[in-house]
Amino acid sequence: MNKVQAMARIMVLLNENGLLKPGSKVYKAVRKMASEKIDRLGPDAALLQIMDRKDRLLDQIRMLNMWYKVAGRQSPPDYW
Repeated sequence: MNKVQAMARIMVLLNENGLLKPGSKVYKAVRKMASEKIDRLGPDAALLQIMDRKDRLLDQIRMLNMWYKVAGRQSPPDYW
């Protein structure tokens, strides 16, 4: 699997119920996190790690969505 395929599969996994809107700050933060994992671990290992931690990551995505809606923050908190 190459980097592009891994990124596509990761984004499909993490876009449960349409949580991620393309172009939003949360979407960009998730893509950055996934990209860094792919670069650090390789495509296959990054996908496996994200699959294992999917529930926790979805909770963090929901939290980021609330963070932006309620607080109107300009940048995401750095806890990825």
